Formats: sequence, structure tokens, C-alpha cells
Amino acid sequence: MPSPGNTRTVVTTGGTPTQSTLSSQAGVDKLHTLASSRPFTRQVDVVFPACAALEEALVQLRASFSYWRCECGLGDFLAFAKSYVNENALESNIVALGLGGPVGDDVWCIDSRGILTAVVGKETYEVLGLVGEPLPWKEHADEHVIRISLRASRPQAQSYKTCHSYGSKEADAILRWDTKRGPWKIVYYYSGTDNPPLKGIQSELKQSIQKRDNVHMPNLEDASMLVRRGRTDEESDAWGESISSLFEWIGLASLGSPRISANDRCDPYIAVYAPPEPSYIGNLTCLRWSGLIPSCFIQEIIEQISSPNLASESSAPFVAAVTAQCVGTSPVSYLPQSASKNPPLRLPRENAEGTWSLVCARKDGERWWALAESVGQYDKRWG
Repeated sequence: MPSPGNTRTVVTTGGTPTQSTLSSQAGVDKLHTLASSRPFTRQVDVVFPACAALEEALVQLRASFSYWRCECGLGDFLAFAKSYVNENALESNIVALGLGGPVGDDVWCIDSRGILTAVVGKETYEVLGLVGEPLPWKEHADEHVIRISLRASRPQAQSYKTCHSYGSKEADAILRWDTKRGPWKIVYYYSGTDNPPLKGIQSELKQSIQKRDNVHMPNLEDASMLVRRGRTDEESDAWGESISSLFEWIGLASLGSPRISANDRCDPYIAVYAPPEPSYIGNLTCLRWSGLIPSCFIQEIIEQISSPNLASESSAPFVAAVTAQCVGTSPVSYLPQSASKNPPLRLPRENAEGTWSLVCARKDGERWWALAESVGQYDKRWG
């Protein structure tokens, strides 16, 4: 396994001082496409000050969402999946992931655009006989990315020049692969009322709740402290340290770390931690979901933590955060907003980095947000 070193993180911010609904605020495009542009998510954590109304709304969400598991050949699954691929819309009604196993490290996924993307080794590449694109890292140049559109025609964009349309040639190639490899373990979610194929088993999202009293809570004083723009170079440096401290706190809160407890007395030889400044002592709620998490579920979470009706028990702005981790073994982790752009190349592996964390702060009708996105060494999203 390669090391997940060389993690790169980009922070973007936005907000509005007057509007109260998510759909009419600045940054609407970013927040409304945040979940759908990441269709393969394995874990989501939400942290927020104790709030019974928000907790109840989030807990009730799970009842409306689930995912499925089945074991079959890829060709058989594609026959089912094609009926859920929209020919004229950018977003289809099925997302699926073929899990690697003891017979090799080959993996594939069907993203919400209706594109099958497979990352395969040299032997499988020769068996398939389809033109693909080699991974751009020297130590992994023998692995290739093959894209097949399940629509009637392949995308016309130049970036999809190596994308095939699913026809008889491609179906024969998949059959050869299935014959050589055998059935796949597949996880997927879809929008439809039809019975699932091939004895599919419905799985609930796993959910856990942790409540903690007397912890250090970030006090942003003014929600606009999240925003970078309009600052001098010196102020920008200070803002960078402040926002890093805030996201560190979010990470520790999601992990249930004792470091954020007001009563923590850790030996400084073991760990040294200081909470964001300023802070206050309050009660914290942490929720976690795991599984193959549908994008629409995550979007509902974003809507909930951005609600104009949330209020803090203290005089500080109400601060809530959601953190999501992608499926490391998925060939695709991010879909660009532009349909003319290919998803960035990445090396699928268990410990691949692909994380984003969104923090929203609201007070007196104002709402501001900051988003931190991280990718690992073998990911070409940012070059």
C-alpha cells in the first residue's frame, strides 16, 4: 500500500449578511453541489452545540435512505443499471461500486453521470482489449483507467476522448472479464421502486450518537470571522491560523477526543492541545453515519445545519460542522461541476485521502461558511 502522504488542502469561504434561506444565499452553487459532486462517501460526522430540534431532525433523516448489496457479474449488473441512467440529464438515478477482492486489485464504479470507470492492472487491461488511459504516476503506469458511458452515446467533451459507449464490443469485453474473474461484491444506491436485481440485500446506514458535556466550544464572536476576503496579509496569516485551529477542533470532536474536554488533564509529554480562541464551555452532540451514503442524504444534512432556525444556547453564533470521507477504493471521488470535464485521475486504495469538512455559523439572520477539502498524493484534482 502506498503512503497517503503529501495531503493537500484547499479552504474556500462564503456567506451572506442578510438572506436567510440556503437557496437564495451567496455560495449557493458551491453548497448545493457539494454532496452531489462526491457520490462515493463511506462516513459522515456532524458536530454541533446541544440542540434537541436539530438532533431530532438529523436522526429522523436515516429512515428515508438506504443502500443495497449484491453479488453478481458486472455484465448482469450493467443490464440492470442501464435502465436507471438518464439519457438527457446530467445526473442519473444509480451509483454503484465494485469492491476489490482476493482475486486482484481491479475496481470499478458507476458515477451519477452514468459513466462506468474501471481502474485495472496490466493483465485485466489486456483481457478487456479496450483503450484506456494509464495512471500518470511512474510507479503505477501499468494500471489503466477505462471509461464506458452507459448512455446511448459517449460524452462529446474532449476530456472524454478515451470514453467508450456501451455497445456489443464493450459488452463482450465485460463478459471476458466476468468469465476470468467471477462475480463481484457490489454496493449501490438508486432511485426507483422496482425490486432490486439478483437478490439484492437492502442495508441501513449505521448511525451512532455521542453527547458530551463541559467541552471547549469555539466562539466565533462574529460569524464573519470564517471569511477570508477583505483582510490584509497580516490579517490573512492570523485568519489562516484561526481557521486551522477551528478545523482541528472539528476533527477532534468528530473522533470523540478527550482533548477538547474542559476537564482534560493530559500529560504534556503525551499531547499538547489548546482549543480555538476564544471559546466557551458548553455541551456537544456528535452524530455519525457509515455505509455507502447517498449524496441526497448528505445534502439534507447540509440543509439542516444551515437552517435559519438554529440558535445557540450561548450568546455566540450557532456553529455546526459536517465532515465526509470518500470511499478510498473508488476510481472516482469528485465530479467537476462542468459536464465537459473529466473526473480527476486518482489511485484507488484503502487509505486514499479524500475528505471535506464544512462549518456553518449563523447568528441574527447572518450565515457564513468555510469548506476545507483534502486530497492525497495520488490524486490529480489539483495537479
